[in-house]
Amino acid sequence: MSSAPVIAVVSPKGGNGKTTVSANLAAALARRTPTIVVDLDVHFGDIEYAFRLHPLHRLDDAVRARAEHPDEGLEHLLTLHPTGVQALCAPADPVAADHLTPDEVFEVVDELITLDRPMLLDTAGGMSEFSLGALDRATEIVIVCATDVPSVQSVRKLLDTMTRLGLDPSHAHLAVNRSTSKCGLSVRDVEQVIGMRAALEVPEHVVLGAGMNQGCPVVESDPGSSVGAVFTRFADQLLGLDALRTGRRRLLARSDS
Repeated sequence: MSSAPVIAVVSPKGGNGKTTVSANLAAALARRTPTIVVDLDVHFGDIEYAFRLHPLHRLDDAVRARAEHPDEGLEHLLTLHPTGVQALCAPADPVAADHLTPDEVFEVVDELITLDRPMLLDTAGGMSEFSLGALDRATEIVIVCATDVPSVQSVRKLLDTMTRLGLDPSHAHLAVNRSTSKCGLSVRDVEQVIGMRAALEVPEHVVLGAGMNQGCPVVESDPGSSVGAVFTRFADQLLGLDALRTGRRRLLARSDS
């Protein structure tokens, strides 16, 4: 049984900056420990562009390799990025993606989970069978929401749907993207409607869009910036490192008293 977190990043509405959040969060995780990213937006995944990757092997290759050589393992099919991210990118051809079934894709995911490394599952906007499979396996769920009313209402519906499906919402974290936008709701308004505190507030900043266009997440190019720091803090929370630091501070305080 893996002890490393499996993190599903989901958004019930497209256009919320989910892949921007996924790429920066993955890079922040990888600064601490090698981290696997699987692009489950099987038709139009953007992880390869977010990290300027040129993968030799993709998700459909992994499905085929597992079927043909089940004893060989899949780690060699991951594409390594200098940040420490190990990516399994979406198929290059949407037609090839049409031939993938959730069952065979999640056989690949389940095998990679046994490597016991933090894993981030980037999903497509909306709710598909691939998104549901990611939610079912996740130990931590990051729900990306923008500050517009349709996005907020769709997240509220997603949480209701999760409850009806028996998915534990206690491991869900709200990530508010474009949190400083002056033309949307405030973060406090978003929290009130959704009924959940924001665990990650991503400010509206030109460097985020530029990073996606250049294939260089902010956490890679400028990890010490205010934007990069919010992802680093959240990644440490998901890894349990913030709790360890708090525990050490308490022990030191007791020893000094």
